[in-house]
Amino acid sequence: MRKSAALTLTLLSPFTAEFLLADQYLAGPPELVQQLVMFALYVAFYGAAALLIRETVRRTGRGWPTMLTLALAFGVFEEGLLTQTLFNPHYLGLDLLSSGHVPVLGIGGPWTVYVLTLHVVWSIGAPIAITEALFGREPWLKKAGVSLWSVTLVLGAAATFGVSYAMGHFLAHPAQLAGAAVVVVALVVAAFRFRSAVWTSTPGNPWVALALGVGASSAFQLLRGLDSLPWLLVGLLLALEAATAVAILRLRPPAFPLAAGAVLTYCWIGMKTTIPHGTIAIVEQSVLILVAVALLVVTSRSTRPLAGNS
Repeated sequence: MRKSAALTLTLLSPFTAEFLLADQYLAGPPELVQQLVMFALYVAFYGAAALLIRETVRRTGRGWPTMLTLALAFGVFEEGLLTQTLFNPHYLGLDLLSSGHVPVLGIGGPWTVYVLTLHVVWSIGAPIAITEALFGREPWLKKAGVSLWSVTLVLGAAATFGVSYAMGHFLAHPAQLAGAAVVVVALVVAAFRFRSAVWTSTPGNPWVALALGVGASSAFQLLRGLDSLPWLLVGLLLALEAATAVAILRLRPPAFPLAAGAVLTYCWIGMKTTIPHGTIAIVEQSVLILVAVALLVVTSRSTRPLAGNS
């Protein structure tokens, strides 16, 4: 059971973060072998990170505040130190930083908020919530497993940096890299300041949670259309995130339907991204969506009872 849980999470994290979102089509649909290699790399990085974050949180008796803060640290680590999209104005030939550009930091306000939220919600948070709904919250790894996946994460991080650097030979200014590293460390320290669960009573209505998950995540994605008004966009994104956090604290919804709602949003976003790339891409994305929906249905029918929602 523990091995199945760990394997499920390490596969689900990259599946959701990159493939369900259809990010593999940004540079055109790659061949099958290339996609499999990409997926293996994402398992080594996204999957290992999600598993180790989850394992650390549960072993230390923390809850979702620590989990999500560590997810944010992971996002800054990837986007600031490895792929460096927070500082690279031409990553993958895209213009990511001109909207809401902050010259003193060399970042784009909307892109920074957007991409870091993607990691918190979809790369780490949602996959963990879904997997825990299937397998429970007890620790899944023994010492050997922690060591193995830690080495895997290091190798995955090195490979991620190498692949990203090879695409454009971009390297951020040392001050930017140092600043990102400081932020990562500060977030990790802050994560472990949370010592108790936010709530421990019976979770709220799962259908309300699903509606909140779909509604908030869809609104977040739709707001991206306001790039021409960058600082209004930043304000709206942050306000939406704050309002969602307040709603969660008040409604005490279970984690799984919230995560399911976010995954359903990625289903329609991924298909929207895929359509311009033709029939083959649409068929492949349809298969991925069917897999995602099937997993959500299976999980909803076999969700293990949880004492609290921390």
